[in-house]
Amino acid sequence: MPESSLPFFVRYWPLPADNGQPVAFRAGKPIGRATFHLDIGAARHTLTALAPGKAARRPAVALFEPDAYCFAVWLLAAWSIGLTVVLPTDDLPATREALPLPWIGSSNPANVLTTWDAAAPTTDADHAHPGVLLFTSGSTGKPTLVEKGLRQLRAEAGMFERAFGGKLAPDTRFVTSVPHQHMYGLPFFMLWSLTSARPFVVEKLRYPEDLGRLSPADYVFISAPTFLKHLASAPAMPGVRWRMATSAGSPLAPGVAESATAWLRAPLYEIYGSTETGAIACRLGQSPWQTMPGVRLSLEEGSSRLIIHSPLLSEAECNSGFLSGDIARLDERGLELLGRADRLIKIGEKRFSLTQIEQELVRLPEVESACVIPLPHGHEGERIILGAVLVLTPEGRARYESGRKPLFDQHLRKELGKRMDSLALPRRWRYVAAFPCNEMGKITRQELERLFAPTLPHAERLPLPQDGKADGEKVLLQLQVPRNLVWFEGHFPDSPILPGVVQLDWVAHFAHRYFGFDVTATDISGLKFQNMIRPGDAPRLALTLKPGGRLEFIYTLDGKPGSHGVFSPRKRSTG
Repeated sequence: MPESSLPFFVRYWPLPADNGQPVAFRAGKPIGRATFHLDIGAARHTLTALAPGKAARRPAVALFEPDAYCFAVWLLAAWSIGLTVVLPTDDLPATREALPLPWIGSSNPANVLTTWDAAAPTTDADHAHPGVLLFTSGSTGKPTLVEKGLRQLRAEAGMFERAFGGKLAPDTRFVTSVPHQHMYGLPFFMLWSLTSARPFVVEKLRYPEDLGRLSPADYVFISAPTFLKHLASAPAMPGVRWRMATSAGSPLAPGVAESATAWLRAPLYEIYGSTETGAIACRLGQSPWQTMPGVRLSLEEGSSRLIIHSPLLSEAECNSGFLSGDIARLDERGLELLGRADRLIKIGEKRFSLTQIEQELVRLPEVESACVIPLPHGHEGERIILGAVLVLTPEGRARYESGRKPLFDQHLRKELGKRMDSLALPRRWRYVAAFPCNEMGKITRQELERLFAPTLPHAERLPLPQDGKADGEKVLLQLQVPRNLVWFEGHFPDSPILPGVVQLDWVAHFAHRYFGFDVTATDISGLKFQNMIRPGDAPRLALTLKPGGRLEFIYTLDGKPGSHGVFSPRKRSTG
């Protein structure tokens, strides 16, 4: 629709003048500005028919739309008629129940944009309301509501243009591997491209192989460490020219920064910031962080916590500044980040830095990278112990696989104990090929804690022999017991075995999964244990639901009986 029909909205968020460039490219084909304006008008028409919900006492809609172009249309249309846009991270039923608002985007049945009626009334919208409401989990996994006004969002897009726009021609295309609903992807990929009148590529890059579908052109790449560390495996792309790239969400390892920069043959800027503050600083490689245009930094006296003064903050924080959770050092070279203030923990009346423990672990030849988290321990979790999640070096992996996990744990504790107080030594250890990350490459405490939860073996359902169906319902499972299973910890360190109670818990789990049958240890009879199950073993588990509702189980190992018993009827689950 013509810009003149949006007189109030364009005062604060003017659509850029037509510079001859398309707004976006879908499958390599351009989407022109006239189509974009038409679609915004069509979306406005649909939005005015909705009864806007309330979020923080403001008219609001929830927007979830994986398609970047459709997302941009809905977003600008909602803003243009004075609606706050709530940005959920998914559209699962539980999320919908938690946000009782009108939902637009992929969940709206009228999402064929250019087939709508483009006639829409003009609304004198109050643009003092926040532009978006979203939830951020930070490092704790606990959702926190964050508000961003139109002024803040526009200021951040303008900041990027001042900082990096001189490197980009008017026809440079934006492409991303991060979600456009995230407060990194939204300003960097979506809003920067829209306000600078440069086109964006609709299709998100999910794997390095996806880079091969890009058309010959100049590009700026908005990415994250999770994608960039695999960039070397991407195919060659004749005619694709990278002008610059950005990375944010989690720290960029030096080796990844070097290899990605070499592959791109263009500057790769690592961005430091947060959902609450927006972008704060950037750097190339391992050089000191340099502040973004308009940002000033200072340190809190006594704690060295970083205070941010930025035009991207709310009006209330612009003068006082935002006190971050980062400890830092400032000098003439720039900013140096020293860790998180909330990563200081008290154990046995002493304070320890989790960041320092991780740094000391990485100094060991067996450890490539480390994450250390506090874990509740004891009755009702009244005490705290530390858990370490490690990615091992080839040397560490070889040593781990050549012995038993408890002995490897003890070796690391002994070596770390030469450098750290005994209270700071992790008590529980997990070894992974890679840290569990979200799309932004961010590791959350919630995901790490899951690694310490009770685990199940890998289970493969096997076909039954011909005579296996004669005596009731039956399931035959091939199990593979991990060597680093949590249940082996502390259960005879010199000769770990799988506790019998765990074997019964597995029976209960698979009985519920395959039969909807709920059992407890009090329902069992005829229980016998004949052979031990040890780390790395591959037992078979046969479950048979007999007439009368009795459940028989038999573990066998290399054809020899392990344990068996019968659970008496209790109930068949309905859920």
